[in-house]
Amino acid sequence: MNLIAAHTMRNVSDIALYHAWHRYRKRDHILIACMPKSGSTFLSNVVSRLPGFRKVSLISPFQNRTEKEIYFPKALRKQRYNYSCQQHVKYNENTAAAISAFDITPVVLVRNIFDCVVSIRDHLRREAVESPIAYFLPEHPSLPDAELESAIVRLAVPWYIHFYVSWCHCPDAIWVTYEEATQQTAGVVERIFARSHQKPDIAAIEAAIGNSDPSKDRKNVGRSGRGHELSGENKEIIRRYRSFYPDIDFSLIGLD
Repeated sequence: MNLIAAHTMRNVSDIALYHAWHRYRKRDHILIACMPKSGSTFLSNVVSRLPGFRKVSLISPFQNRTEKEIYFPKALRKQRYNYSCQQHVKYNENTAAAISAFDITPVVLVRNIFDCVVSIRDHLRREAVESPIAYFLPEHPSLPDAELESAIVRLAVPWYIHFYVSWCHCPDAIWVTYEEATQQTAGVVERIFARSHQKPDIAAIEAAIGNSDPSKDRKNVGRSGRGHELSGENKEIIRRYRSFYPDIDFSLIGLD
């Protein structure tokens, strides 16, 4: 009880929630810890469309440009539901504590790092520049492709490397690649639920996939292999990042 109490027991209401927590120990809580632009919206939406599931947020309402840590009071309040949560969260002491305290299944969704750079470039131009992974300014999207890509490689890619290396230290993470999530979705969902309380059948999984809405699932834009557009210089900078971690296998994100 001390772990949860330290994070959540601010008042009588929170204490009541703690006692209620024991009633919901058979719920499934799926955390999709994801790289930005890795197909996480699609995968988390598929899980949330399974019977009895919903999609939730576990971040503090005050996080925008800050790291997307799991916020314990919110995790406690969502404990009663079967849910999927899509979050750009690294693995650290707070994340490990939340996984243990709230019986969370961690799914780590990754993508080829070179493809990510190109997708971020397009994202900055189409949508917002605010992000927890780097501090971009409103004028950055107006830069020519090569300059904007160089800024992303130097400012944002270190966050990706940190994310990846941190989750390599999680002993029970389920690793999923962008290609698996978007092209072998049913198999990925079955793998996620192999060690969970709920056991959705293949018909329910196929229905959840078939009910996809491209405008909400954001599956209609991304494709693999776009990273070849990057300059040789930027590719080399990215490769140098991985050289600082000689014992880490980076092959899942295209760094052999």
